Amino acid sequence: MSVGSVWGKRVWKSGTKLPHYLNQRRRRWYAELDIPKKLRPLFNGKARFVESLKTESRSEAERRAPLLVARWKAEIEAAKTGNTAPLEDLRDAAMSWRELLDREPDPEQRGKYEMILSDKAVEAEERQRGAGEALYKLATRQWVEISEKVEDWLLTLDNEPKTLDMKRSDLSRFSQRFRTTKKVTRKSVQLWVHELQHEDGLKAPTARRIISACRGYWGYLQRLDIVPDDVDPFREVVQRKAKKSKADVANRRKSFTAGETTALLDGAVDSGDLDLGRLIALGMWTGCRVEELCALQVHDVQSDRFKIVDAKSEAGWREVPIHSQLRPLLQRLCAASIDGYVLSGLTKNKYGDRSNAIGKRFGRLKSRLGFDHTYVFHSIRKTVATQFDAAGIPEAISARIIGHDIPTMTYGVYSGGAPFEKKQAALEVLAYPSGQYPLSDLWPGGLDS
Repeated sequence: MSVGSVWGKRVWKSGTKLPHYLNQRRRRWYAELDIPKKLRPLFNGKARFVESLKTESRSEAERRAPLLVARWKAEIEAAKTGNTAPLEDLRDAAMSWRELLDREPDPEQRGKYEMILSDKAVEAEERQRGAGEALYKLATRQWVEISEKVEDWLLTLDNEPKTLDMKRSDLSRFSQRFRTTKKVTRKSVQLWVHELQHEDGLKAPTARRIISACRGYWGYLQRLDIVPDDVDPFREVVQRKAKKSKADVANRRKSFTAGETTALLDGAVDSGDLDLGRLIALGMWTGCRVEELCALQVHDVQSDRFKIVDAKSEAGWREVPIHSQLRPLLQRLCAASIDGYVLSGLTKNKYGDRSNAIGKRFGRLKSRLGFDHTYVFHSIRKTVATQFDAAGIPEAISARIIGHDIPTMTYGVYSGGAPFEKKQAALEVLAYPSGQYPLSDLWPGGLDS
């Protein structure tokens, strides 16, 4: 190809020989580039880069392809040498020019800068095909990098750190796949979703989560007038959630029986893991979530009740009666705490979650006892709910103990709450068969020592 006038000032003129990286399929043109065999493991086993140029025009394909190929070659070079400098140098140069142009209030002077930029872009193009166009269009904001505003958007969200990290990871996938907003169309997103599910092996719920993060970020870019506000490239790109199949029903989380719950408690004590035994005991006599129990602090515990605060939902903020069977253990745990938590001494993960490590220990215990993936700590919560249901406890009472939303308008919206005495009486219906180890064995020397 020869270089004539570009971006309104010079243009590339197509030659007659078809570039080796262009391929036509059913009239549509594609860019293709083989990945060296030795480097394919670094690209998830992919043998070649392939991307539709979304045109049936050869001249348009020859115009669009060089940028893609230049980017792919830079990625291959970076994978080969571990040196990402060529990619970063181009981006840094474009951002420096953009900053200069944005700061210049005088249109005439800005025009002079753009002429100089155009010359620099031609020089970059002569060194590497596609680099010049990328430099010019990124600098003049004709193209915007997907990743530019990610951190700014995340700062506007009121999410937990773990959720923010997940969205950051999802948008990293997005920016690696598309690079610039120019390439984001509904068809290209549909193709990406297909690749996520059929090449990367992601399940539909994971793909939906990724697309949800992308749509939220895209809405932010629309509010900033960075992308058109009349286009939604993420609309219905993931297959809608189907009705529950037989497999879904079979994989639904199950509840433990009362006897199985006792067996779990015995198993924890038998293995010497008293902290896990105490967690199971708290769960079976309260119906609380594992995260709630691990975050429960001593100052939220009274003689006959405790408060769950900072729960995952509004219904989760509640006052829970203390079952008579649990009261001696809970009093001892509070008195002996060295860090202000009822379950003292648990470690935190990077998000400050104290339930992560002990939750994994529960997973190993239940697997060792023969329970499959449909049984989790939440199954104990379902055990408590099942006992309430069997005893005829009204949902308006049991939901306020467990922390479930109440669906009815009368009890869910207008009610001021159930009397504590009714919740206390309801909780006392919980009963479990005697196991190998009584609750007193959860404390060295017994609860009376």
